[in-house]
Amino acid sequence: MKSRISRSSGCGKGEGSLVRIAFHTLGCKVNQYETQKMVESFQARGFDVVDFDERADVYIINSCTVTHTADSKSRQAARNAWHRNPQALVVLAGCYAETSPDASAGIEGVSLVLGNRGKDDIADRVLDHLSPEFVATLAPGKSETTRSERTRATIKIQDGCDQYCSYCAVPFARSTMYSRPRAEVQAELADLAGRGFREIVLTGIRLGRYQDEDGASLTDIVRIAAETPGIERVRLSSIELTDVPEGLIDLMARNRRVCRHLHIPLQSGDAGVLKRMNRPYTPEEFLSFVEQARALVPGLAVTTDIMVGFPGETVEEFESSRRFFERVRFSRAHVFRYSPRPRTAASRLPDDVPAAEKGRRSRALIQLAEKHADEFARCIIGEAVPVLVEGKHTEDKLRSGFTDNYIRVEFEADDHLVGDIVDVEVHSVSRGRARGTITPPDRAARGGT
Repeated sequence: MKSRISRSSGCGKGEGSLVRIAFHTLGCKVNQYETQKMVESFQARGFDVVDFDERADVYIINSCTVTHTADSKSRQAARNAWHRNPQALVVLAGCYAETSPDASAGIEGVSLVLGNRGKDDIADRVLDHLSPEFVATLAPGKSETTRSERTRATIKIQDGCDQYCSYCAVPFARSTMYSRPRAEVQAELADLAGRGFREIVLTGIRLGRYQDEDGASLTDIVRIAAETPGIERVRLSSIELTDVPEGLIDLMARNRRVCRHLHIPLQSGDAGVLKRMNRPYTPEEFLSFVEQARALVPGLAVTTDIMVGFPGETVEEFESSRRFFERVRFSRAHVFRYSPRPRTAASRLPDDVPAAEKGRRSRALIQLAEKHADEFARCIIGEAVPVLVEGKHTEDKLRSGFTDNYIRVEFEADDHLVGDIVDVEVHSVSRGRARGTITPPDRAARGGT
């Protein structure tokens, strides 16, 4: 591994220029949040943040290890960075670095390996690897966000998991359960609102297990966020069925600032497979909860993750899972194929579902998921729905954004509307995406409190 990176080794922008740093994030919203915090920390120290595909002096890859594909992408990102600038400091951080430190250190070009525990002081660790001449070019700066970036912000309020599902490596990467103090979360909410963010996404590894030392629950934090001046939407990231706290669904039904969207991982719709996965619910319990939530919250989006090809999953068990999947009719679904994760209980079982069969099962569920997404989105045709206007254009040069219940809508919009919530009258749906036209809010659109 390299030791100190000198000024002459860098990409060379001229004497006194900022040190260029680039970030690449894989995986979940928790990783995305932690990368943003790293960006702000480096900007405060005077680094110039550039795109990852540019030549930089420092590259940081915030890695993921949820599947073998995530491992591979993490390694490839590190190699690509090194090939872009062989003299750069390449840092591999995050979950893959945490669970596979030796393999991470052996990747060509990687100079520094920092697991999740090393993210908090990553800026100081990087500075230790830069030569004094390099560090001397830094001038303390300030993190700024442009209007096009001030649409949606994520706040991590919880970390860690102790469930140890038989297929999952996350508890090995993030074993310590931790909930941030309510006052700390409130302060960050106020800061983000003051910077112009309209939608807040609350995230955590086991989000529903949030509970601070004073007993505040996730429901309390959602209520606080919804009452923060300037914040118009509060969205939840993934939450486990067994972790949904008391009062959360009632709050979602009563408060129009709380987005009508629950992402609840199913993983399998077959009781036997769920048991072998060490998932603490049955399909019947899952469906009962979804039906009750939908009855309380009209228009509720329920999205999910589902796996195919778990060790020992027979054709009959897959068909049982497929039938249950069709019965629930999720508005969106992430379908993925089982891959063995080191140290997990499932990795000691024969990976006995052939790759071709995993592909067949995956395609069958994806086809169903697309059908259900279309059906869900068609429910808003003819309605005027509030949409948060995002900065990027679609392939057709249109703006797009999400409704509170997670339907992407495309429409024409001027640049000055980016970051605003506008009413869009929907006239068509294709492949789960709606299209419409901005209209004055002259009908009862779901927005406000």
